[in-house]
Amino acid sequence: MIGLTCAWGGAAALPGARAAAASRGGVIAWGPEGCWVATGGDALHRLPDALAPGIDPVPTALGVWLVTSTGTLCRWSALADAPWQLRCTVRFDAPVHAMAASPDGRWALAAHGERLSLLDQQGEAVRTFDGIDLRRESRGAATALFSLPQRRSFFAAWPALGESWEISLDPEAAPIFDGLVHDYRMAEGLPKPGYLGARRAPLGRPLPAFSFADERVAWLAGIQDNEVIVVHLDVRRRIATLRVGAANPAGAALRPTSRGHGPTEWWLPAGNEIHVFDTARWARVAGYTLPGPVRQLQATEGAVWALVGERGAAALFVLRDGQAEPWQRVGGVAGPLAALRAAPGVPQVLALRADPPALLQIDGGGAILRTWPLPSGSGFDGVAWLPGG
Repeated sequence: MIGLTCAWGGAAALPGARAAAASRGGVIAWGPEGCWVATGGDALHRLPDALAPGIDPVPTALGVWLVTSTGTLCRWSALADAPWQLRCTVRFDAPVHAMAASPDGRWALAAHGERLSLLDQQGEAVRTFDGIDLRRESRGAATALFSLPQRRSFFAAWPALGESWEISLDPEAAPIFDGLVHDYRMAEGLPKPGYLGARRAPLGRPLPAFSFADERVAWLAGIQDNEVIVVHLDVRRRIATLRVGAANPAGAALRPTSRGHGPTEWWLPAGNEIHVFDTARWARVAGYTLPGPVRQLQATEGAVWALVGERGAAALFVLRDGQAEPWQRVGGVAGPLAALRAAPGVPQVLALRADPPALLQIDGGGAILRTWPLPSGSGFDGVAWLPGG
């Protein structure tokens, strides 16, 4: 790390007071030119930083972590009686090329060059890891990073090493013995602290391009050689290979069965099709064909939502439990859509309309509850809900 700037602004406050006064809930949209956020009202506030391509900002309970077009890591947040402000800026000796943050905002993980840095909410580097394998033979960069709040950890993929790492944020984490079995020839006789340590999984090369993780399950999924590979975090190995052409794990959705019991289902888009897998047996249990490429799926209570069509010009479809027609187009949502996000805990979705640009809050029946107009000509890629403080 070569630079850290923190600014709280206003009178000093205790850490607990800052946390309680952080982001009060709302919505966020982003594109190459920056982020637009709304908390508690109809007004959108623009965060001025242009974003690094391919790195989505991460909304948390302490604001938004993002990476600028110059590869700088930043955290923005709003206090109870103040607008959004820049809280910390972190510069490394190489641009940040991947980032994840914990939902509570207290931790961020940044990949830069062939290093990985774990930072606290003030932007201080707590641990820095070198991208080198256990035998110290191969070096490389971390790529896909995920927050795993159910496990109090982060996940990092290292393709050049043929390894994935899980970095624990749990002070009670068990000691780490590197490898799947203890081998004194590989320096596995002496344990390392589990807290803030990296537990390695030697998955081999090539490594899947991981793009799906969900806090409700202990596995991740990605593409390798036109197949979907599922890796379990507990056993630290591959548990399923799904031969689904044109699959898009990044657009998949996880949901309980419509019957309310039995294994969780994974809904995987692939071209114009959706494949539904039983995640206990990794068997295909259902399939659907829609009138265009399925770009994204989101699940809410009693329904699955799909963006169908070309990028930036998709229509919204919904499949509700018990409905007569398999899939219905949501007719009350006019204009092409570009992104979709399910609401936490309620049967609603947030949609990004491309033209005219706006954020749309949509209820379970397909009615628009609220609209946040966005500036024309800026271009937007994604949307999310901001956690309430």
